[in-house]
Amino acid sequence: MDYASLVFEEENDMIIRLSFLRTFASALVLALCLLPLSAQADEEAAPAETTENAAAATEKHNDRKGSVQEGVQSLATRLVGGMDKTAGAGYRRMAVLPFKVQDPDAEEHQLGRVSSELLSSRLAQNPKIIQVERDRLDSVISELKRSEKGELSSDGAVSVGKLLGASNIVLGSISASGADYLITARIVDSETGRVVTAADQIFPKAGMVAISEDVVEVKSKLGAAIRSAVFPGWGQIYTGDLSRGLAYSATFVGMAAGAITSTVLATQAENEYNKNTVDTVEEREVANGHYDRVNYFLIGLGALWAVAVSDAYITGVDAMTINMDAVGEETSGMITINGSF
Repeated sequence: MDYASLVFEEENDMIIRLSFLRTFASALVLALCLLPLSAQADEEAAPAETTENAAAATEKHNDRKGSVQEGVQSLATRLVGGMDKTAGAGYRRMAVLPFKVQDPDAEEHQLGRVSSELLSSRLAQNPKIIQVERDRLDSVISELKRSEKGELSSDGAVSVGKLLGASNIVLGSISASGADYLITARIVDSETGRVVTAADQIFPKAGMVAISEDVVEVKSKLGAAIRSAVFPGWGQIYTGDLSRGLAYSATFVGMAAGAITSTVLATQAENEYNKNTVDTVEEREVANGHYDRVNYFLIGLGALWAVAVSDAYITGVDAMTINMDAVGEETSGMITINGSF
């Protein structure tokens, strides 16, 4: 091979290598240009994915479109989705605190507690969320409120999570927004106090009030006393003391039955005595004995009635409970606000 041929082959090899480098460089530049567009597409697809998840969850729970329950499910889905994106997926122990109420009408209908219970019931259905028992939560909140003179501060709320061993707490508020209520909720890290994620939702006032009327049960000392005044033992059953209430009721029924029976026997003996025959003379003593027992039973009934009424008032409590099993038909009129605050 002569020198000219060798130089020609080397030039051809160099041209091929340069062509390959230019092609690679062009592909690299194109990839770098498309990368931001891909990221933007992912961000735009995220809300759609969240909406699809919310729709799937709604369908799973058979929530009617536009109902209060659908709105609560949407709020729960967005909170969990935001938490997974920010803090990563995994099991969490969570405490849902009663929401702060910023409207007099909402306060009257106990909507702060109702809202938190509705959200709590939906979060509890997530297998990766372990919720703190309500009794323990209420006990800790009551203790902190007493130490903070009735109002639970933000620091106190974070302390609740630490005391209960919860990794996160859910805080929220409900306020009036025209003819609707605005519910805001946020998940807070119990260790750092940092807001992990947040979301909000608008509900119609009528729908929330209807839910409240279904689930809120208000009990009082006076209510217990009045019920036991109507029928001994009813007041104790009303406050949840079933065994004591049944004991009062059974004793009252037994004594009343004894009084009625003695009255019947006394009347029969008296009728026999009034026949004025030799054989019926002794029926007078029998009738008087039965009448004496009637008096004893009546005195006992009066004493039992007074004790039952007093006991119902003393052992009764002024308390409000939420019975989520009593949620009625789904109420429509929900409006969704996407995004967080």
